[in-house]
Amino acid sequence: LILKPIRVATSKPARLTYLNSLLFMIASSILFGLAVIAYILFYIEYIPQIGIERVVHLQYGDGPHPYGIALLDSSIVHDQAYDISLSLHVPRSPTNLAAGNFMLSLSLLSPTYIPPAPSIAPPSTQKPALSATIPSSSILLTSRRPALIPYRSCVVSLPARILSMPLYLLGLKYESEVLDIPMAESATFQRGYKNTPARALLEMQASSEVQVYDVRVHFTARFAGLRWLMYNHRIIAFMIFTTAFWIAEMVFAALGWLALRTYLMPKEEVVKEEELERVKDEDSDEIDLSDVPRTSPRSGQPLRRPPAVKDEDTEDSVLDDTDIPRVAGEPDGEEVKEELTSVVGSASGRVDSAVGTSFSESSISAGLARRRSRGGHVGD
Repeated sequence: LILKPIRVATSKPARLTYLNSLLFMIASSILFGLAVIAYILFYIEYIPQIGIERVVHLQYGDGPHPYGIALLDSSIVHDQAYDISLSLHVPRSPTNLAAGNFMLSLSLLSPTYIPPAPSIAPPSTQKPALSATIPSSSILLTSRRPALIPYRSCVVSLPARILSMPLYLLGLKYESEVLDIPMAESATFQRGYKNTPARALLEMQASSEVQVYDVRVHFTARFAGLRWLMYNHRIIAFMIFTTAFWIAEMVFAALGWLALRTYLMPKEEVVKEEELERVKDEDSDEIDLSDVPRTSPRSGQPLRRPPAVKDEDTEDSVLDDTDIPRVAGEPDGEEVKEELTSVVGSASGRVDSAVGTSFSESSISAGLARRRSRGGHVGD
């Protein structure tokens, strides 16, 4: 009883269960790791860069207006809405304050456009504007927006300058302004190489030159739908999609395992079925010796195997109630018992002798012995 649980725990079915469980845990762990990697790769591929910033270097004196071209390479994604804006860092100089309103023109150009090579000729304002020389087929988006340096009166600006004088003296603050001008909202680009912008052209159209420290163009992705969910709820999206990927991997792995078992194991099953059929055929070919008549080798009396084994109580009652007459020359019970014993001893390798040691002979001898013990006589 003490070793029984150990035998059950170390039995062949138990070891097979342990092995299958271990293989399942290893496979599920590997597939879960692959699901995590798959989600990370999917996130990197599906979620574009939310903020793109490029510096625009303005060219002065090469045309009627200062202009600059910025390369966008492959950062812009098709079928994605973008908010486009310009950031101008300008000084609060008397020239800029006197310029008043000025126009900013932004054009997004396709990869098919090739800008002109830099000229070594002296600058000239008589050249046409660069935007006028670009074919319309190369322009994907054009936007013109006004800009103005914020106004401040002397009453307001003087106290602010006095309080900020230490910062100005230490070089921690400058008399400048940063102008953020939105140029486009929810701009989208169609699928295709020619429909994705590769360059951004900026022109500052003003009656007088505007003094600028720095100009930058910004592209801000406006996510919607699945991209919005994956970007703004990253943990929830990670749990949902990783679980979905893992379940899909487990389902396909199980289907693949079943397919391999179906295609790789039919031969063994056929062999087992053939062995079972052969065993059945051998069992059916055996001769039933229960009804074949046999003769005792010593007494010459017929011996017959009964087709069914009777109960001892029934047999005893039949023998007690039946008066068996003794045939002349027939041996008594002791002689029959000796004959049966001799038949059993000489039954090695012979079918007739084997039949003579059947259950019927032992039953008859046992019945005769019981009758003799009760005081009965055979053949009376």
